[in-house]
Amino acid sequence: MLIVTLVIALLTYLMIALRGITKIPPWASMLFGGILMIVTGVLSVDEALESINLDVILFLITLFVFSSALEISGFLKFLAYKLIKKYREPKRVLFFILLYSGLLSNLVTNDGVASSWTPVILEASKAMEIDETPFLYTLAFGVTIGSVMMPTGNPQNLLILLEAKVPFTLFVLVLFIPTIINLIASYYVILFLFEDKIKNYTNHMIEDEDIKDKRLAYTALILLVITVILFFVLSTLRIDILLASLFTSSFLLLISKERRSIIQRVDWSTILFFVGLFIFTKGLFVGGVISFIYEFLPPPTNVLTIMVSSILLSQVLSNVPLVAIYIPEMQELGVGTLLNWLALAAGSTIAGNFTILGAASNVIISEASEIRGGKSFNFIEFIKYSLPVLLVNFVVLYLFISLVGTTLIQLLTASH
Repeated sequence: MLIVTLVIALLTYLMIALRGITKIPPWASMLFGGILMIVTGVLSVDEALESINLDVILFLITLFVFSSALEISGFLKFLAYKLIKKYREPKRVLFFILLYSGLLSNLVTNDGVASSWTPVILEASKAMEIDETPFLYTLAFGVTIGSVMMPTGNPQNLLILLEAKVPFTLFVLVLFIPTIINLIASYYVILFLFEDKIKNYTNHMIEDEDIKDKRLAYTALILLVITVILFFVLSTLRIDILLASLFTSSFLLLISKERRSIIQRVDWSTILFFVGLFIFTKGLFVGGVISFIYEFLPPPTNVLTIMVSSILLSQVLSNVPLVAIYIPEMQELGVGTLLNWLALAAGSTIAGNFTILGAASNVIISEASEIRGGKSFNFIEFIKYSLPVLLVNFVVLYLFISLVGTTLIQLLTASH
């Protein structure tokens, strides 16, 4: 069984890595890999169906509904032109894409920003007559780096907050400063990596762009703000935040005349990617591949080993399933300290800055861009650009959590 599962895993990752040659998008490769797990008997049909996390699937659909509505209304194009007119030069636009996407990811999650900002990025690069590649990578890095700082930045952080009972205040106090440092430091790394793609920019006169459907835009924005508020309220009350986005997105579809266009514009290929990913990941567990890989990794017992192993395993498992596994394991090992929980949050999140499979937001950006006629991420190219950013992120977070985090936790514990 192990050999069969390993062959399927290698075939799937190979198809994703070689998409530049095969032209097969990652969602099709991952879905096929998941189906192979069933066809070869690694998983039964029932096991495959049970592996699909409907919470995640429904949550992504609700985010895509809002993104689709804002795009159809013309609001995202309007936002892109405002961004360009205000900051004008590519270097400044890159910086504020990085900063805004990083900060906003803590309000509507990194996946939400990835979904809604990709059309903005494409419109901005089109209006500036410049290659969209630097902007897409900046968005991918921004939502990953920025979402480290708060429990609401991504699903794995929220899982750590609720299951490991890490205080919200402590989470933010320890991770806020290194996140800001990483956003600024990563900007200079991005400039170095993409200097050749933005240096020949000619300043263009940008015309004003109006919102086409103001009623739809304002309705979607108001409901999105309500959703964000509900996220905070429900997470405080330890109620599933999915209820918030399910209610507001379904209400938007109920009252909008453009409901059919909104649904048609939803990024269904990304949804299929995650269906395949859940089945594929379950197959890796049942087939023994995860246990096999785990033997070569250091046990998660301190800040360094937790960050290293969570970054590496997130490329195979995805970060949310990884955290779901690590929480009970760390508790069983007796290493569930506040410092280690923060290391798990940091490591599993910046894992997105390693490969395209390290974070859902990478896949969302790549697919959303390709659907709209833009470029998608190439597996090998992504690593070439992301590795320098990941190394900077890792060093900053590791040093801050290990040195400053210890002091902050001691001070907070003493004050209570």
